[in-house]
Formats: sequence, structure tokens, C-alpha cells
Amino acid sequence: MTFTLGVIAFVVALIISVLIHELGHLVTAKLFGMRADRYFVGFGPTLWSTRRGETEYGVKALPLGGFVSIRGMDPNDERRRPVVDEVFDPPALAADREVEPAAVGAGRSGPGTTTATPAHPDEALDASGLPPATWDRLGRILRERGTPERTADRIVARARASMDDDPERARRTLAEVLLTEVGHSEKVGDLPWRLERGDEGRFYHDRPIWQRACTIGFGPLTHLVIAFLLLLGAYALIPLPTGEPTTEVGVVLEDTPAAEVGLEPGDQVLAVEGTASDDYLELREMIRERPEEATTLTVERDGQTLDLELVPQAETDPDSGETFGLAGFAPQEVTDRLGPVQAIRRAAIGDEQEPIGGVVPMVGASVEGLARVFSPAGIGELVSASAGTQERDPEGAVSVVGIASIAGQAAGQGALGLFSLVFLLAFLNVFVFLFNIVPLPPFDGGHLAVLAVEKVGNLYRRLRGRPETYTVDPRAITAVALPVIAVILIVFITTLWLDISDPIRFG
Repeated sequence: MTFTLGVIAFVVALIISVLIHELGHLVTAKLFGMRADRYFVGFGPTLWSTRRGETEYGVKALPLGGFVSIRGMDPNDERRRPVVDEVFDPPALAADREVEPAAVGAGRSGPGTTTATPAHPDEALDASGLPPATWDRLGRILRERGTPERTADRIVARARASMDDDPERARRTLAEVLLTEVGHSEKVGDLPWRLERGDEGRFYHDRPIWQRACTIGFGPLTHLVIAFLLLLGAYALIPLPTGEPTTEVGVVLEDTPAAEVGLEPGDQVLAVEGTASDDYLELREMIRERPEEATTLTVERDGQTLDLELVPQAETDPDSGETFGLAGFAPQEVTDRLGPVQAIRRAAIGDEQEPIGGVVPMVGASVEGLARVFSPAGIGELVSASAGTQERDPEGAVSVVGIASIAGQAAGQGALGLFSLVFLLAFLNVFVFLFNIVPLPPFDGGHLAVLAVEKVGNLYRRLRGRPETYTVDPRAITAVALPVIAVILIVFITTLWLDISDPIRFG
């Protein structure tokens, strides 16, 4: 995989993880009957959208994330009333009667619409006394609430054929048609509920606190699931080094005896000083016993046997003081896929070979990283490095651009590079989970903190015998959110500049 393909794969995977995050919010909100009417990828102008049920799905111009619109989270959101009340709303009916008949239904054809221009405006009225614009409006209301196209057309046609000009009987007729077409409501937020009762009980703050908490919390939790599945797939499907050495040369270090005599990666070491062995540890021990002594390595290369004479350089063990010989090469390790149980264990909690290779240890490492980066000292270091007054910490914070660059560099290293790419995506998802549950607005954790404050506040009011009507003032949330956003912008701008001017090199 090339650098470019690695970067593209990383960006696509990141966008998918964001979509799954927002899908977690969407699915949970719908499960609890909340009104979630928009699910979009990106921000800015809309490039494409379609409606499925009562929710509009679409793509916006800037692919910098995604969002779900859950009604009631904004205190300015307006509730939809029952369909009957909206259709027979006096101001709406008055507006319908002012619509030019030629314009009615011009944007759509099919049952329940009027496209022809009558000879006289009065001819547009039917037995109900309602103008065509009202029937078109009824069709739009039904479809916006998720009514299937054919059902909406059938409701419009039946209601139009059954009504007379008595307002009260017309309201009852429409209510009866709705009931016979879609049936009784079985749960909050299903189609009959949306038509008969509108947004009653469906706004975010209408639902119990535990349902709101689940709706907010399930989004970040998806990142832990993604991270676990990525690691599980990597450990179970990608052959990885097991830690068991082979006699094949994996790496030859520069400026060492092995490099000087022309030992190459891929050579198979057969013997040392004529003593053959298929155990790398035995061969290594023979070399260690010959510091500064001419030593013959017998190797196999491309089917041919070669004798290479080198002099192991003398090194001293700092603990024991023992002198030993060093040739300057490392072996290729045995690669294998993990079994299901071992893969699950390592993906969850790591193991002896990969102590930080699981979701749990990644959470711990990410907590430390977040605390370091967003501490006053960490922010100061970023600002100083971006201003050029100190060197960049190669293990410090990076922006999404920097992570994508590292992913691209890792992608070109075969199976190990593919694993590095997957591992990086898993670590990033763990980091995003933690970042989102920080108990400060505008993060998801901030919403959870607000719910906790409201729960405690209403518990106190209950103990005092007062109504449980306490809610956190949105102005207080904004007052906390603004400085948090300012700090995030500082970190984002400084890391982005560093990743452009002084990028980190993988490996």
C-alpha cells in the first residue's frame, strides 16, 4: 500500500467512525421515541440529501465530522402539532386560500395533487370547501412525518372524498381516516403517534434522564467498540511477529561487522565456525563467545551457501560487566495469527507481548496523553514549539493531518504496516471516546454532566417538596463552552502548524 492509499484509507476510516458515532446517537434517540430529523456527514452547504421516514440524511460540503439533530436540545425548537390541528390551523388555511391555483401541486404529480389550472379560482374548491393548497400541504405534512408515499396519497384521497364543508365533521373525518390507515400507536414516536399527537413527549427534555443519558453516551461508546473490533480483526487476520526468532536475518545494522562483510536481510544463517544449528539463540551465543575473534558465518542466499568471515565487536554488559561479541544483525521473527481466545484477550486488555495492545491499556495511555497535552505546561510547549523557540516533542500531540501522514508512512511496510495503520486507527478511536466524554460542554460528556446536575438539583427539590422542574440555564453552558472551545482551537492550530512545518516521521 502506497503513502497516498494509506492516507486515503485512514481518512475514509475516520469518517466512517464519526458516522458510526452519530449513528449511535440517532439509533438510540429513535429507540426512545425522540424526534431525530437530520443525520448529516460534514458541515456547511448541503450537497445531497434524501428523506427516509421522518429523518433527512445527507452530505455537506466540508467533511469535518457529522451531526444528528435531536429536537428539544435547542430550547428554540418548535413542536409539531397533531396533523389534524396543523391542517385546520386558521392562519394556515387562510394562506392556502391565497395561493394561486396554477402553482398548487406544480412541484409534484401523483394521487392527491392538483396540477391543472381551473378556469376560475372557485372551481378549485371541492365539497369540503378546502383549496387544493390545503391538500398539498396535508401530503407534505404526512411525508415529513415519515408516512410512506402511497399511504400519504391514499390518506389525502380518502379524506378529500369523504369531507363536507362542516369544519368539525371535517376534523373528525380526517382523524378517522388517519386511524384506519395507520392504526393505533404502540409506542412513543411511531408513525401513528407522530400523526395523531405530533411531538408530544418526543422532545429531548421530555424523555426520562436515563434515556437522555443513553442517547448521549452511546455515541462515544461506539468508538470503544470500533477500537476493539479493529484490534480483534488485526490480531485474528494479520500474521504478526510472535517473539520467537528464526535463523533468517531480518535487519542488518549500519556500521557493524555484519554490514561490513555484506550480510543481507533474508540470508539464512546455517552455522557459526562450522557448528550448524537451526536455533537462533544457540547461534547467537556462539557469536557472543567470540568478541574480537575472526568468526565464519555460513549462510544460505538464493539457494547458494556462502561463508562470511567477520570479527564480532566487543561490547560490555553494564549490569554484569561481562564482555561479549556483537555481529550487528537481528533475526526475522516467526509470524502467525492469534487464535480467537488469545485475540479477544489481547484486543481487550493486552498481554505480555503487547501490554498496550488492548482497549483497556489504550484508555489509560490516552488519559495520560490528554492530561499532558491540555495541561498549562503542555499547551505552553505547543505554543513555544510552533513559535520556533523550542524543539518539537516527537511523542507529543499531533493534528489529524499529522496522524494521517503517519498512517500513510506506516502503510508502505507490508503486513506490519497494515497492522500499524489499524493499530493507529484503534488508538485514535479510544482517544476520541475519551475526548468526547470530558465532562465539559460542548462535548458529549458535557451534556452528561448537565444531566447529572439537573438530576441532583431535582432530587434536592423533591426532598424540599417542590416541583422537579430544575434545568441548567443554557447561558451557563455557553459560558463554560466558550473557553473550552478557545483552548481546543489553540491546540488545533498549533498542532496543525507543527504538522505542516515540522512533520513527525514514522519509525
